[in-house]
Amino acid sequence: MTELAGAVTGKALLYLRETDETIERYPVSIVDFVIEYAIKQCHIPNHYSESDTARLLSNYVSTLAMMCNNVYSKIGAEGETAHSEGNTSRTYDAAWISPALISALPNFVNTPSTIGV
Repeated sequence: MTELAGAVTGKALLYLRETDETIERYPVSIVDFVIEYAIKQCHIPNHYSESDTARLLSNYVSTLAMMCNNVYSKIGAEGETAHSEGNTSRTYDAAWISPALISALPNFVNTPSTIGV
């Protein structure tokens, strides 16, 4: 998972810098949270090894990076679906990660357990 986390971190940092955000290092806690959250949301079968899971999720590095930035953009507004500060108001479609991003990941609910990676 270390290689996956590194790829997600690099891509998330790249995307964030495109917005002129000045950040030296991407928060590891966000990347770890997003990867763990994605694994749970995908309902990956128990027979998948850690390397199988990492290989599967490596096909979704851009989505995972956008999920990280979705969480990063809500720093200071954790758990909220709306946030106002000064003259800026923001609304979010979810308190954590956008359902649209989650739906872009594979979902193994109701799939035969014999499916391979």
